Amino acid sequence: MILAPGNAYKRLGADGEDDLIGAGIHYCATCDGPFYKGASELLVVGGGNSALEEGLFLTQFADRVRIAARGELTAAKVLQDKVDHHPRITVHRGAQVESFAGKGGRLTEVVVNTPDGEQRWQPAGAFIFIGLDPNTGWLAGTVDLDRWGFLVTDVGFATSVPGIFAAGDARAGSTKQLGAAVGDGIAALIAIRGYLQAHSDLRRVDINA
Repeated sequence: MILAPGNAYKRLGADGEDDLIGAGIHYCATCDGPFYKGASELLVVGGGNSALEEGLFLTQFADRVRIAARGELTAAKVLQDKVDHHPRITVHRGAQVESFAGKGGRLTEVVVNTPDGEQRWQPAGAFIFIGLDPNTGWLAGTVDLDRWGFLVTDVGFATSVPGIFAAGDARAGSTKQLGAAVGDGIAALIAIRGYLQAHSDLRRVDINA
């Protein structure tokens, strides 16, 4: 068996967020950023590596990119230096998104609490990068998960249960990239072939054994 349940993007839980997903609120800049070519302003929410990388990517489409981090930036220093010195990026530390508003099926306003008080921004689109939740809750108690809920595997993609392997974004240590997930699947299949060859007498695997 190969487990590949994937992940779900974490949401802010701000008012109006659910209503505008795909209509101004997005969770993948490389997927949806090009739709905003020529925009005056875009918003990125988050302070980690993904948020800053995607913010830098979005500068090729918009005149200005705001990055709103709830606290201090947690991304690698080299990324922090890049965004702090980029002429098209403004970083807002200590910024908490309170609500999104839309009209005519598109995002029109974002209300943000900042150290300088409440602000109202009008980005053409908002991109949320505050982490991922693995879809592994149903596996608790069956195979080993790390403290964040990701599937723990050895170098051969095997889980803690003999005969069960894992691949893709829900695997601990994965890069959370499509190409890497495909590679995981191929490597896991090869590992399974080796497992079956070594256990050719098996008819089934009892996960409760």
